Amino acid sequence: MDWRPFVVCAPDDYAPSARGMGGPDGLGDRLRTAAFAERQAFAAFLWAAENLTDASVELRAAWRRIGREEEAHLDLLLGRMAELGVRVDGRPVSDRLWRRLTASRTAPEFAAAMREAEARGRAAEESFRRSLADRDPVTAAIFGRIADDEAEHLAAADRWLPTKGAIRYP
Repeated sequence: MDWRPFVVCAPDDYAPSARGMGGPDGLGDRLRTAAFAERQAFAAFLWAAENLTDASVELRAAWRRIGREEEAHLDLLLGRMAELGVRVDGRPVSDRLWRRLTASRTAPEFAAAMREAEARGRAAEESFRRSLADRDPVTAAIFGRIADDEAEHLAAADRWLPTKGAIRYP
């Protein structure tokens, strides 16, 4: 996968830890990490829609729609990074999320992995919304919008998770 302009660390390596929030580098690290997570999610939803043949036509359409929402989140974050002068290629990021999601071989497996990732992302975005509210309300609002959308994605994932050996479809 070509992740440019992001710089991706080697598969067995972890991305450098985010720097402290006391300075612009820490905020930049968080924006970059969040943007790359959205990039991976965008690609993974489209991958799932094309490759997981046990998914219904309706589920695949839903995954494509959510993928477009993830792309919109990416655009919001990249726009904010540009406004703040944060370089997308400023530090390496990890593509572990992409690799985890695309290791799924069935629609229920993908839905469960996606739900887990969306829940982690939403928790981080909510935290950023709160912690940045006074210091950087523009960035806080972006994280807030993404967190709100992720809540909808979680609800959708709950509808798709397996029940009695079958997947529920919207």
